Amino acid sequence: MPIILGQLFLVAIGAYLWGSIPAGYWMGKLLRGNKFDIRDYGSHKIGATNVLRTLGKWPAAIVFLFDLSKGWGPTLLALTVPFLYIMGWGPAIAGVATLLGHCFPVFIGFKGGRGVLTGAGALLIISPFIFLISLLVTIVTIATSRYVSLGSVLGSLATIVSGLVFFFVDLAVPSFFIRVSFPDLFFLVIAPTLVILFHYDNIGRLLSGTERKIGQKVQLEEKPVTPTQSIIECTSVTYITKVT
Repeated sequence: MPIILGQLFLVAIGAYLWGSIPAGYWMGKLLRGNKFDIRDYGSHKIGATNVLRTLGKWPAAIVFLFDLSKGWGPTLLALTVPFLYIMGWGPAIAGVATLLGHCFPVFIGFKGGRGVLTGAGALLIISPFIFLISLLVTIVTIATSRYVSLGSVLGSLATIVSGLVFFFVDLAVPSFFIRVSFPDLFFLVIAPTLVILFHYDNIGRLLSGTERKIGQKVQLEEKPVTPTQSIIECTSVTYITKVT
């Protein structure tokens, strides 16, 4: 048991550090200078969607592919290396850990993205068929609504439902062609649930009708207002009002 726990810990730490590589953050530094922080603009996240809004299509495409690779890279490694497989738990743990690394990257103060692409990359390795179902739901939702966040949330829900359905079908029909083991189910429920939870602010804006649609740009010329600046401005306005 101690050896197995040590192996799982090794998988989790390695995948988390891999997922912590902040491609979107570094892309902003590369294109806009060292003082630029993409988390000051748009959704305040480092994912490909915010890169698209703030930096453009090609930077977003590069970040898209890199964030996707952060999901399938450690998960594939855990799947193919016997020492890291650990009765099927290695890929599942790697998938969840690399998603958490993207959302809470140790290299930039634990403020990252929402984990959609990184989670999708891991899902591609763990269950390609469920990945296709989730991808279809996501694409159709974005194409019809033009809300990336809504597509991400519904795609995540599709992953959870598909995972549960195929898991119980496998129990009833062991010869069923889509296999979902208990470690697989762990990932298929935990990872998309985290993605949905990390979209809590998007869900609020969707409900209020203020969510940005895909293609809307962010004006980089407008310097983002910090909490300190807001307090100073509010105090100044109050003082002027009292004087006048």
